[in-house]
Amino acid sequence: MKLGLNLETSLHQTLTPQQIQYLKLLQLPAMQFEQHVQSELENNPMLEEQADDAFDDRDADGGSNELRAETDNALETRSPIARDSNNDGGSDHVPENAPAEAGEFDPTDAFEFYKLIWGEDPSSGKASDSQREEEEDDESFQFKATTSFEEEFFEQLRFLPLTDEERLLGEQIIGNVDEDGYLRRDLQEIVDEVNVLIAEHNFSLQAPSMLGMGSSGFDQAKLDGIHRILNAITTNQAEGVIKRLQNLDPPGFASRTVQECLVCQLRSIRKPNAAQKLALMILTETYDAFAMKHYHVIEKQLDISEEYLREAIEVIRHLNPRPGGGTFGPEINTVVPDFIIEREEDSDELLITVNDSRLPTLRVSNAYERLKKEAKFHKFNKETREWLRKKYEDAKFLMQAIRQRKSTMLRVMTAIAGLQEQFLLHGPTFLKPLIYRDVAEITGLDISTICRIVNGKYVLSEFGTFELKYFFSESLITDEGEEVSTRIIKQKIKELIEVESKHKPLSDDKLAKDLKTIGYNVARRTVAKYREQLRIPVARLRREL
Repeated sequence: MKLGLNLETSLHQTLTPQQIQYLKLLQLPAMQFEQHVQSELENNPMLEEQADDAFDDRDADGGSNELRAETDNALETRSPIARDSNNDGGSDHVPENAPAEAGEFDPTDAFEFYKLIWGEDPSSGKASDSQREEEEDDESFQFKATTSFEEEFFEQLRFLPLTDEERLLGEQIIGNVDEDGYLRRDLQEIVDEVNVLIAEHNFSLQAPSMLGMGSSGFDQAKLDGIHRILNAITTNQAEGVIKRLQNLDPPGFASRTVQECLVCQLRSIRKPNAAQKLALMILTETYDAFAMKHYHVIEKQLDISEEYLREAIEVIRHLNPRPGGGTFGPEINTVVPDFIIEREEDSDELLITVNDSRLPTLRVSNAYERLKKEAKFHKFNKETREWLRKKYEDAKFLMQAIRQRKSTMLRVMTAIAGLQEQFLLHGPTFLKPLIYRDVAEITGLDISTICRIVNGKYVLSEFGTFELKYFFSESLITDEGEEVSTRIIKQKIKELIEVESKHKPLSDDKLAKDLKTIGYNVARRTVAKYREQLRIPVARLRREL
């Protein structure tokens, strides 16, 4: 081996930290981007929210005037409701109680920063008129108290005749139930964890100095008020607690399987009729055959006629397979559209709007101008000057990023709307095949940028709210040689299944033949793939009596 020096020329793509941060902001949906802007507004003292009718008269040589002029064009559409700025309108007055030496000013201290900029002591208890008005408004506006599904079960648990140990286990079980009302976690694991908590509680009673030093991770507040030695929970006790929880309202809560859930609901009926009794027999004795819709097996095994079986299945069909209703646990976030497309009645032109009305109007705070004036009287140390410069640069970057993000998103949405104009004018049946490359060629942007904008974004049109991914699909050639979106094929399959005979559902082969008769030459395997993507079961499982 020989050591030597060589010269080579190569091209490398390097992204600056600001470019990386901008790409992350571009990927955020409307609600998350709004939360990010609000967070920056709260954490950066160089940023402030500007009312629509506010007029800020800055010095002619102030660098912030130029920046604000740049951002005003980017923030044309904003919410008319804005908080009043806590400043004196841009006065050049220097605070009387400003620090005499640079070392006295700590940029990380919110109280000293407040005193330096506004000349007031927040701890003095004196509030401005605008602050008093805001406090009065807060007192007059109160949110309606609501009770969550989880809290309702905790309340019902209180009235059950349980021991302290069983009640503790019941609370842990409720805390592990998913949004559909099912206990997906193994019961023995919950029992073991509760027993560890009980052991730590017993140890803390015997050694008070060690109270709260357990390693189970549970909240010790659950054991407040219990001043006796607790016994370990057994498996039989745990099953008894589960049964009691399953008899709460609605019945079937905390079930571990769908079968257990449905059986609990039928057993909760006090005076069942013949059909309800037969339904309970089907779920307990022939559940596998019922799940596979092998009705002839059920008729033979239970020695019943098809008419009686039909009545029992109708009873089962009216049971609730989701006792939690999909609302147990965290609340579901509402979809906020990132774009709004409207059609003019006269010209049928599409008007595209970026939904940024909830974003506040930002400007560089008067604090920056005041600090520049303070610098003439006091020599700030290097750390303070660096902190001020960084906060100013962050404010400048955020306002520029808002403008650039809006421009890029509008550019991409305009291209998508132009390619899918017939869809937006006439409805989903006119959806055309579209890939990311088509939009990239029109906008001149990279495909990765298109992906960032499309992912997680929604558009509101007169035909409903659609995810931007909905507009992108592969193509299929019809018998006439025209390209049609695969989403249209899926919609046709769904429509054929909706009108099929429930006593004799269409097989995949029959669906392929029906599609061919209307001009779509689709293979049976392709039909099966699309049907699975639509989460539609096979024909045998769709058959009804």
